[in-house]
Amino acid sequence: MAVFHRTKRLKIYGKKPEVTQLFGGRYAMVVRCQAKNDTEAWYDKNKDQIFADFGTLYDAHMAVDGIDARTGEAYTDMVLTSVGAGYTQTGEYVITFRYQTLTSSFVEEAAEKVDVELNGLRRVIRRLIAKDGTSYGKTVGTSTISHSAIGYSTATLTLAQATSGTKDPDESGFVSITETWLESGVISRTINEGSGGTGIGKIRTETVEAFNETPNPSITPSVEIGVSTSNVEGIDTIRKTFVSGAGEIRRTESPGPSAIPGTTYVTIDSVGTAITPTGTLIDSSETQENGFVRFSRTALQGTIIKTTQTYKDVAFVDVPGQVSCTTSSEIAPRNRNQISGFSNVSGKTVVIESIPPSKQQVEATVVVNIQDSMPDTTELAFDISGLSCSVLKVTHRISGGVGRAVTLVDAGGNTSTEVGRSQSFGASSSISEFRGHFIVDTQSSATLSGSSSRQPYISGGEFKFQEEVSETQSQAFGFGNDTADKNELYKTSGIIRRDVRPVLTAQDGTVFYEVTTVSGDVTGRNPALPINRELTL
Repeated sequence: MAVFHRTKRLKIYGKKPEVTQLFGGRYAMVVRCQAKNDTEAWYDKNKDQIFADFGTLYDAHMAVDGIDARTGEAYTDMVLTSVGAGYTQTGEYVITFRYQTLTSSFVEEAAEKVDVELNGLRRVIRRLIAKDGTSYGKTVGTSTISHSAIGYSTATLTLAQATSGTKDPDESGFVSITETWLESGVISRTINEGSGGTGIGKIRTETVEAFNETPNPSITPSVEIGVSTSNVEGIDTIRKTFVSGAGEIRRTESPGPSAIPGTTYVTIDSVGTAITPTGTLIDSSETQENGFVRFSRTALQGTIIKTTQTYKDVAFVDVPGQVSCTTSSEIAPRNRNQISGFSNVSGKTVVIESIPPSKQQVEATVVVNIQDSMPDTTELAFDISGLSCSVLKVTHRISGGVGRAVTLVDAGGNTSTEVGRSQSFGASSSISEFRGHFIVDTQSSATLSGSSSRQPYISGGEFKFQEEVSETQSQAFGFGNDTADKNELYKTSGIIRRDVRPVLTAQDGTVFYEVTTVSGDVTGRNPALPINRELTL
């Protein structure tokens, strides 16, 4: 007689399911069935006849031709967790249903595991399982159990970890959780011992990791110098570090400022008393940590005030300009009328000659120093900013003119002629400033004259000429810095340029500067250019 499962279309293969008794009074059941029409059982249109929903019970009807289980056949709370179809080793096409006893309460899936591997603390690992959708109401770090087992006394354990289990892709209808319960206490304790920086004894550093309690030191007196959270085999813990004694607990070194080669920063952290490294104190701090003071002192060791570099270079320096009050060369007379011997302009004129400031390349020595004060650079070589001069030019002009001729005839027929004349006067002045210059020749004067007009007339029966002359007198007066001033103010040996920048500030406020000094010396050849030119008109 055929035995069916959940539908008249599925006949149990071999007439009996496979049943396994599980831990805690639970059961697992595997039911293998053959479809009524196994040639089309795998068709999509037939899937509702051979596949059931995950989480449904053993005695639930199928969607098509569903039937009740026989009396006494179904196990209580037998929930479907997997279903699939495939061939057996002998070639039969079989639909396989897998069930487990599951309820809406978590139960232990297997016997719990008990150990004391975490520093003697009792640890219990439990695997729980329940029907899919069951609520888990425990809280890690808060929920507790009273635990006892063979060989173990009763102890209170706290939930230290709860992780969800994984499912295969063809499984559903259940949820599994792995719980880790742990006794409160110290999980690990590490003690290191070293010599103190002050030489007053040993410094002990103790690191304690604890679960569900505050870590405490085993050595006294001690002070806490650090606290953090940690994780031991997936269990959240608190880690604290303590020290006992007084003295150095840490020393670190690092290179000093790049501008001060050969120096090293040394930092000493200490408790109980401040320990200052040798050298120049750069920084200090004191931190209150849970009732004790951690001291930190940083010093720069090595020579700070020194010359760090010396080398040769070239520099461009300023050369002062020169001003000279001089005159032009003699202006030779030129005949306008060779027959009459009439002459034109002759004489000289004032010339103000200026050679502007220039640049000159010189060999320089560069020295880089570290010093603890600002340099006093009150005087620089090749500095033309303090040189200047001015020239006042004054011009006087007298211009003569010939008027018309008047002839007088007396009673005897004799004639006399007079020619009129006029004269005008003018004066002007101008001043020119020359910064960065010194004056060489401070005065000059010149006169330039010539005929300005000529009037012919008849006297005694012959032509005569009345001529008037114009004259220009010019003078130049220079004042300001002369050659002596230039020799005193303009130095050709010494500091050309000096650059300063702060590179370090000590704890007491002392500032250390990097001073770069560029110097030159051209005293053997004065860079000023002489004036020896003459203007010719």
